Amino acid sequence: MSEEDPGPIPIDIVGDFTCPFCYLGLRLVNAVVGSVPGLAVDIRWYPYQIDPRMPPGGMLRFEYLSLRHGAEKTQAMFSKAQAEAQAFGFEFAFDKIKRQPNTLQAHRLARFAYNFGMQTQVVERLFQGFFLQGLDIEDRGVLITIAAKARLDPAAVEEFLNGSDDVPGLRQEIEDIRAAGVDEVPRFTFAGKQDIIGLKPAEVFADALFNSIPEG
Repeated sequence: MSEEDPGPIPIDIVGDFTCPFCYLGLRLVNAVVGSVPGLAVDIRWYPYQIDPRMPPGGMLRFEYLSLRHGAEKTQAMFSKAQAEAQAFGFEFAFDKIKRQPNTLQAHRLARFAYNFGMQTQVVERLFQGFFLQGLDIEDRGVLITIAAKARLDPAAVEEFLNGSDDVPGLRQEIEDIRAAGVDEVPRFTFAGKQDIIGLKPAEVFADALFNSIPEG
């Protein structure tokens, strides 16, 4: 690669698929990147589990949120997320979500999709499935359908999900990310040098992006 062409700007995102602000953050990054015609970026998703103790199969959504946050805090969080979503022209379908999943399987799929250059598309569809359709993104059939819509081979995805060789490595990656001091998501890193933690105004993301563009 020539000095004149440093390649796409890497943007690393750490998040979890049950975090509405992670979805909003991804939407915001895409909007900011899209405002710069011709700019090449390489968005990479890194796994985080807000509740790594969530049992396989998940829990009833209302029961889980009541235990973890309480009704008042949960409603305040939903209201804030909904207001932010409306700025992007959509609404969260919180009422459609019946179960709070363990997100390990969804992170497995996102990691698998990276090998085929389809991670961003799969991550977007996982968020859409959970927050806009109320799908159980722990369910293997749902994950295969999401993968197929992102143009991944459903047979290859099914074979992958039926295995488990990747699971120890994925769990270790999640533990390493926590051990590195990540205790709040979403977290964005532009070109390996500028971190943004949480959902911030668009100008903050734009500044981080422009500061990541090599001069000359």
